[in-house]
Parts: sequence; C-alpha cells; structure tokens
Amino acid sequence: MVERIPAALIVFRALAVVGVLALGWIGRGTALAVLILLATLSDVFDGIVARRLGVSTTALRRADSIVDLVFWLATITALFFLRPEAMRANWAVIAGAIAAEIVQQGISVFRFGRMTATHARSAKLMGLCLLAGTMTVALGGSPGIAFWVIGLGTAVAALDGWAIVILMPHWEADIPSALAALDMRRGRPIRRHWIG
Repeated sequence: MVERIPAALIVFRALAVVGVLALGWIGRGTALAVLILLATLSDVFDGIVARRLGVSTTALRRADSIVDLVFWLATITALFFLRPEAMRANWAVIAGAIAAEIVQQGISVFRFGRMTATHARSAKLMGLCLLAGTMTVALGGSPGIAFWVIGLGTAVAALDGWAIVILMPHWEADIPSALAALDMRRGRPIRRHWIG
C-alpha cells in the first residue's frame, strides 16, 4: 500500500487540474494559491518518495511529466479566468513559455518518438518560478514581478531542456542538466544528484 503513495500524489495533481480551473472560474484567488502550493508540493515529494520506496519507474516518471504539463496549463487558464487583465498584459511571457515547452517536446518526439521526462535541475527552478509567479498573481500581487520571475525560470529551463534533448544519444528519464547529457553522449557516467 505504501508503494502507491507516489502514484497517489500524481493522481492528486491530476485531480487538482479540475480544482484550479473551478477556483479560477469562481474567483477564489486565495484558495487557488493554496491549491497551486499543495500541487507543487505533491510534485516535489512524488519523486523523492518513489526513490526511497524503490518504485521509481520510467512509466511513473513519464506520467509525472505529463501531469505537470497539464497542471501548469490549467493553472495559466485559471489565472486568465481570475485576473484576465494581468494575464493579457503579460501574454508574451505566457506564449513564450508555452512555445518553449512545445519546442522541447517536439524535438524529443522527433528524435525519440516520445515526450521528455528529464526532470532536470533547471526544470525544478522553473517549477519554483511558476509557483512563486502564479501564487503572486492568484493573490492579487504585482503581475510585473510575477511574470519577470516566470520568464526568467522559463528561459533558463528552456535553454537547458533544448540542449538536453539535442545532446542525448538516446531517450532516458532523469537527466539533471545539459552537461550530464553531454557526458552521456561521450559515454561517461551521469551524476544524478538532486533529481526530484
């Protein structure tokens, strides 16, 4: 039963998709911010718990990546419901973030026939930036600061993510950085510290 905790955390985040959309639609900014925080915590701990229990599989990691993508797209949509002016004013950052993800997934599908599940350190930085930025917008804070943070995290994660999927000689989950992908290409062992 305990070994199902990581999958349960991913299912919680999948169900949170409906929650964030509903809360954005009915205008509950504080509740939306809390749900974004809880869902992000579930994302942090699913990988940690899976590794501790020895149940971290490729299928679980891929499911985690797909649910993450859907959750953040739903969160952006919820914020359009809740704060349409702030979101429209920062459409370029939003479009850039979505385009960056599409490019990365496109490269991965083209090269390997499947979506990425790199769980890179830069993606963790982006997750923290998304958390801070989206919670700020949900709580009615400064959208300028929020989207500056989101844009910075997206830029770092996009450059690193693109490099990873270009450099990897074959598909593999849990590649911590572009430097690790380069080591992989050169046949060197990958150091996997700090993967969550």
